[in-house]
Amino acid sequence: MDDRRTLFDRIYDVVFRIPKGRVATYGQVAEAVGAPCDARRVGWALASLGQRKDELPVPWQRVVAAGGKISLPGNRQRTLLEEEGVVFDSRGRIDLERFGCRGLGRRAEAAPGSRARQGEWPAFPGGKHV
Repeated sequence: MDDRRTLFDRIYDVVFRIPKGRVATYGQVAEAVGAPCDARRVGWALASLGQRKDELPVPWQRVVAAGGKISLPGNRQRTLLEEEGVVFDSRGRIDLERFGCRGLGRRAEAAPGSRARQGEWPAFPGGKHV
């Protein structure tokens, strides 16, 4: 099995656990996934969704940079979060005390029965996320 796909699926599984109206930082997601994941790899996994973000079920918009900042240019992420009830301050930041997700937990692999475990992710060319 492709190690990168396995890591990406583990990342997506954690992102699925972020409730609507809440956010988690890249670092929090990485910590919940466990080694060898880090915040940069979480970013790569979400970036690999590319232009297909709206077609895929991963709630990518719920992952933000440290300090509650949106790391993507444009307003799409902000709009999606505001539709979920997340509020931004005058500096464009999210109050992580109020809207941050707690208890993602650290798991070394996808939960039994999760979408990642069941192989329900859409097929990509070459069987990899691009």
